[in-house]
Amino acid sequence: MGFGEDLRCPQAHAAVLRLLDSELHLMEVIKKWMGQRAKGERDFSAQLHQMSTMAEKMERPQISSGLDYISQLNKSWGVLVSQTEALSQIMKRRSEELQDGPISKLTLLIRDKKQLRKTYAEHWNLLRQELNKVTCTELEKLKSSYRQVAKDVAQTKRKFQETSKDKDRDKNKERYVKATQKLHELHNEYVLAVQAAQVYHQHHYSQMQPALLSTLQTLQQEMVLILKEILQEYFDISNLLHHEVGKIHKEMSFALTAIDPHSEYESFIHQNRSVLETPACADFDCSLLEDTDKLKPKELELNDLTVETLQHKLTATEEELLVLARTLGSQQTFVDQLELELDEEVYQFSKRHVMEESRQQVALSQGIKAKLEVQRILLKEKLDQLGSREPPVALILDTDSGSNISSTSNDKWVLEHDDIILGPLIGRGNFGEVYRGRLQADNTLVAVKSCKENLAPEHKSKFLMEARILKQYDHPNIVKLIGVCTQKQPIYIIMELVAGGDFLSFLRLEGHSLTPKTLVKMTVNVAAGMEYLESKKCIHRDLAARNCLVAEDNLVKISDFGMSRERDDGVYSAEGGLKQIPVKWTAPEALYYGRYTTQSDVWSFGVLLWETFSMGMTPYTSMNNQQTRDEVEKGYRMPAPQGCPVEISRIMNNCWQYDPQNRPTFKKIRTELCAMYNKMT
Repeated sequence: MGFGEDLRCPQAHAAVLRLLDSELHLMEVIKKWMGQRAKGERDFSAQLHQMSTMAEKMERPQISSGLDYISQLNKSWGVLVSQTEALSQIMKRRSEELQDGPISKLTLLIRDKKQLRKTYAEHWNLLRQELNKVTCTELEKLKSSYRQVAKDVAQTKRKFQETSKDKDRDKNKERYVKATQKLHELHNEYVLAVQAAQVYHQHHYSQMQPALLSTLQTLQQEMVLILKEILQEYFDISNLLHHEVGKIHKEMSFALTAIDPHSEYESFIHQNRSVLETPACADFDCSLLEDTDKLKPKELELNDLTVETLQHKLTATEEELLVLARTLGSQQTFVDQLELELDEEVYQFSKRHVMEESRQQVALSQGIKAKLEVQRILLKEKLDQLGSREPPVALILDTDSGSNISSTSNDKWVLEHDDIILGPLIGRGNFGEVYRGRLQADNTLVAVKSCKENLAPEHKSKFLMEARILKQYDHPNIVKLIGVCTQKQPIYIIMELVAGGDFLSFLRLEGHSLTPKTLVKMTVNVAAGMEYLESKKCIHRDLAARNCLVAEDNLVKISDFGMSRERDDGVYSAEGGLKQIPVKWTAPEALYYGRYTTQSDVWSFGVLLWETFSMGMTPYTSMNNQQTRDEVEKGYRMPAPQGCPVEISRIMNNCWQYDPQNRPTFKKIRTELCAMYNKMT
């Protein structure tokens, strides 16, 4: 029998709050009652002292009888007076002991009781809000979107099948494909959300809520024990040793002995026991599939339309789990340390309270971890089934008949290993070597990125993520993807070969021979490429001179999309999953909170401007990474390099606004740089 097992429902929670309030009221009454006793003792002491002082003032010298004789009456009187004064001091000391002991401790206990009530209510509300969010709000929102998109797919499919004109048919085909992609992505989101809701629901009712209530019961019993000790101390101080008072104190002693913290709440639990079973959890609503094709309940849909979002979702989930593991580790270490420090002293309650609250934080983190872990397993199992193969095609449309067919189409990006002639090694990347090469068909020079054969499947998937992102882009300032070779090992990504090398090395070798106008033009190239990525809702996350390449006529192209992410809302959270973060190029909100946006890319662009006009110097030259973080947080910003145009310095500082909302867009940056370029001679 206990709070965690028997007080699950909201009605029991309300009863617990009433219990806490009634106990607080009782402690306030006891404090006032003890205060009156201390005041009475103090007043009585003052009265006795006043009696002794009065007696001393009224004493008269004895009539001399010629003998050294002191009257027995005077002796007895003197004893009475002195003992009365002694009794006065005893009463005064008792009053002070009551004030400094039980009353002072009771004041602290009342404070802790109020804090316990506040903390418990906040944690209960937090748990209920999170449960409602995960099992109701988010699912209802996804179900609503699911129904609407399913209707859109059915409508676009019907229009596509009914259209006869080629022009309209192509347009309706594109709408049908996009609607289907959106439906499949929503389906996957809903499957993940339902699985997460079920795990979180079970964790809530089996671990998090019982842990909170058990913690409360432990602390409640601890407080009952403390209050018992306070009352016992009051009894010991106020016990007067004559038989009338002794009889009263004997009754009080019996009453105090009867207090047992472990059975204190049994009656309360019996009266407020939860009678309802654990409420049913949400499950996949199969009615959503009535207007859809091929989608299966509780199963992720992996195809060419959804593979990238699933890859991104898996990476984000793994990164969240990594930071959560670190958080859980530090939380558990803190709890273990408190347990070592805590002895059996009753008045260590505040530290015990902190320890129990920390345990509750651990339980909450474990619930979130369980929710994320079930999503990670679903995603990983689905993507591991794919391995290094290309994902299946979701929709292959027969444009003559308007019907769907299931045969596999040729992917223009897929190349055979024999299509590539490897040349010399030109560099090394995170996943393997980079070679110069050429295409067998037309001798086009290319860069060949290889993936080590012994890497785990998830790392190979991350290697291919750059290719999946670049497939969608076509811009003169973005490095072009030629294709991928995945039929055998090692896996290759084939990119256009940009002969000038990376922008950083170019600046260090050639920068001093370049005019300011040329440097501005090169930064216009980068801004134009980033403006294009911004329009595609792509967040680069690692924009720097080292990750740009220089082509003919000093044309700069953005490269290295290994850390890039695409998000519909333009926000990507990565709470600590990266082994190495480019601290000196990363915006504060991304460093501290893992919040990557186009605005954080703008911050990085400001650092790239500084690199450009310093001819490739290292930013924050005299600082290490930790010093850079601390100084930027305090408001420090790098001064403009020597000879840097004033307009460039102004743009840099605008890019480094602490509030992301105050930073300019890439469109505005490109416009300002173009205007500056056109004015230069």
